Amino acid sequence: MAGRTAVLTGVTGGWGRAVLDRFLAQGWDVCATTHSGGVHVPSQVLVVEADLTDTSAAEHVVAAALERFGSVDALGCVAGGFRTDGLLHESSPDVWRAMLSANLETAYTMTRAALTPMLAAGSGSIVYVGSRAAVRPFPGAAPYIVAKGAVLALMGAVDAEVRSKGVRVNTVMASLVDTPQNRRENPDADVSRWTTGEQMARVIEWLCDEDSAPLSGGAIPAYGRA
Repeated sequence: MAGRTAVLTGVTGGWGRAVLDRFLAQGWDVCATTHSGGVHVPSQVLVVEADLTDTSAAEHVVAAALERFGSVDALGCVAGGFRTDGLLHESSPDVWRAMLSANLETAYTMTRAALTPMLAAGSGSIVYVGSRAAVRPFPGAAPYIVAKGAVLALMGAVDAEVRSKGVRVNTVMASLVDTPQNRRENPDADVSRWTTGEQMARVIEWLCDEDSAPLSGGAIPAYGRA
């Protein structure tokens, strides 16, 4: 399976490093994005510093991957963010904008950039990270919930446009993933019921691989036992 290239966002935070490690272990060439530099990854990984809310920066990431590896066969949109800010009428407009920017805008710009080479090749796979909260809302996190719901809508819209052209689009629906931050914020939780970063990584990589064809337009629940 030599020659497969994946562009991965968000691999420097939370459980994102597990995604990077999984793709490398499965033999992918990887272009990984970082927002602030200073990331320590294996030397074979192409690291591109970019503000993914900027369409031109996203295009630069894809161009760099094409220049180094010759193709973009998969896009894993792991970048995102989570914040609670009280009930909607009490929340800050800054949090609203931040959640849309981190979760939706980054997925949009990278999808827009990656689709050009994928459609030219007649193949490719795009995977977003969604959230159970988008379909099972809870109080106090409306900006995050709306942003993740919009990611699902983005998936449906893109799938309708590109499925017949050989490009697949799916979303992994996450719940609590076992990370140090989530453990700190949920000190009394039974973490044995949570999904691990490694488990999430396996699902994302599988959806990018041809082994998951012809699955497209799917919202795949990855909730563990939480």
